Amino acid sequence: MITAMPGLMPVLNADCKLYFDGQHDRWVLKGPQQLIFPDRLTLITLQACDGSCSGAQIARSLASFSDLKNITEYDVLDVLEEFERRGFISVLNA
Repeated sequence: MITAMPGLMPVLNADCKLYFDGQHDRWVLKGPQQLIFPDRLTLITLQACDGSCSGAQIARSLASFSDLKNITEYDVLDVLEEFERRGFISVLNA
């Protein structure tokens, strides 16, 4: 849905929590009956899902990060689409 309508703004669902687990020194995305330990691209993408930027804006911004070499806008949109499909994020109309 995000790639079909790039003006939509992704946001983490209310029943999901993204937090840093200091005891194990890793980030955790917790959702209903799911637990994810995101990689760097996924983490930065999910942190950008605050409902103020569209999926296309997030993708353009992250594709320009020098830390994320060889990452394209399509890679970021794929992450957004996958986590929307899995129920971690939903989209708001612009």
